[in-house]
Amino acid sequence: MHMEESKAFFEQFLSYDKLEGLVIICIHIALIYILLMSLVFMERRMFKKIIERRDKQSIDKTNLVFLRNVVIYTTYTIGILSMINQIPGMQQLSKTVLTGAGILAAAVGFGSQQAISNIVSGIFMVLFKPFRVGDHINLGGDYNGTVVDISLRHTTIKNSENRMIIVPNSVLNNQSIINSSIVNATTCAFINVGIGYSSDVNRAMTLIQEEALKHPLLIDQRTKAEKDKGAPQVVVRVIEWADSSVNLRAWAWAANSGDAFLLKCDLLHSIKERFDKENIEIPFPYTNVVLKKE
Repeated sequence: MHMEESKAFFEQFLSYDKLEGLVIICIHIALIYILLMSLVFMERRMFKKIIERRDKQSIDKTNLVFLRNVVIYTTYTIGILSMINQIPGMQQLSKTVLTGAGILAAAVGFGSQQAISNIVSGIFMVLFKPFRVGDHINLGGDYNGTVVDISLRHTTIKNSENRMIIVPNSVLNNQSIINSSIVNATTCAFINVGIGYSSDVNRAMTLIQEEALKHPLLIDQRTKAEKDKGAPQVVVRVIEWADSSVNLRAWAWAANSGDAFLLKCDLLHSIKERFDKENIEIPFPYTNVVLKKE
């Protein structure tokens, strides 16, 4: 039955009475395509101007980005369906294929479940905002970066290498996320340094503080009460007696996670050079092997 209906469709399409009718169909499809691309172009341009205006005003643009994607996807869907409807018999053929092919229907149904899950997850993320466009998030491991887009299906994250990480919304909705920007973007960098047991601990702590205070990305997070009490801007403490070193940690604050990473890298460099000049030992692990004679 399905083969007969398909055959009838192609016969109807190929034996079109007049060549003018076929040309008219092609013109209609072309006009719809041009209209579709023009609408999408105008929608992208309109949303781009609105988003740029909000970006200058430092206003959250997450809802606008998501709405832009919804509008554009809807326009594409309507346009494609309109072009298909211009072909005689295509609508009936598509109904026949979708209702008659059980395997295809099951596959489409499974794909639809995944698609619906991503769409619902995207709506939840826009409503409850565990992160926003422009936030720096960490998904664990090397998967961290800045959120640049939230679409109906996935979220796009740009990492420090300028590569785009594409994550399905349903995955993000079920995963723990570290958001460095959701409340306060200021970030504390832990500067961990090990010194030898024979080194002067107090001198080493002073050198770390001096190097940190010279860095331009360091910010002062002390409260007024802490300043009145004379609390140091950079706190350095002994955190562990390890097997071959005394481990120190400095708490250095930066304006955001990106600055904190640069601050940490620069301080590890400058502290190493300063320790070399001041004869502060930075030990490496070693093992004593004792050989016993029989």
